[in-house]
Amino acid sequence: MTGFFASNTNLDKMSRICMLTTRFLVLGTALAILALFTPSSSQQLSPPNPSPDCASPPPDTCSFYADCLESRYHCGPSGYPLGYGQYYCTKFQAARSTLSPAGQKWMLATLHCLQLALVDDALGRPNATSTCQQLEDKAFASHAGCYVDNGVCKLPPSDWEAIIKIVDITTLFDSWDAFKATLTAGTECLEMWLFLGKRTVHLWS
Repeated sequence: MTGFFASNTNLDKMSRICMLTTRFLVLGTALAILALFTPSSSQQLSPPNPSPDCASPPPDTCSFYADCLESRYHCGPSGYPLGYGQYYCTKFQAARSTLSPAGQKWMLATLHCLQLALVDDALGRPNATSTCQQLEDKAFASHAGCYVDNGVCKLPPSDWEAIIKIVDITTLFDSWDAFKATLTAGTECLEMWLFLGKRTVHLWS
């Protein structure tokens, strides 16, 4: 009888161990699944690319987006570095011949300006963004200034037409209202503002 009770005791211990193990496995699986579907406020960033081109992007190049930003942020094909920055950079380069000499000069200066605006992020400096969404917001916030400061408003209408064909101007900035405010802030951009207004009416009519 003693052996029988001892055997039952061992079985009872093993049963409890199995139950506990099962509960831990179920709990662990549930937590893992929850983690997959729970948005994270931060993301894991890779160390900055030590290439000198990340600290000082060469003009008339587009590799900064893949080599310096995407390699650090890993935003994927639809994220800003690849899906917007590199995409439109190469698209502008391919359409260079559709711009006047002044338009081509503007294009080179603007593409360079857009990359310089994100150097701190590529290098992981103290003021760098920490997520893909923050990076995208910062990048879009720089668009209006880079375009206008490099003289887009002084270009001939033929260049404005070419630019619109390269990129949808209404999605080029973080908000159309912000770009409109930039254009209407001074008199030199009023002609371009009227041109874009007519083009917008034509597209939506």
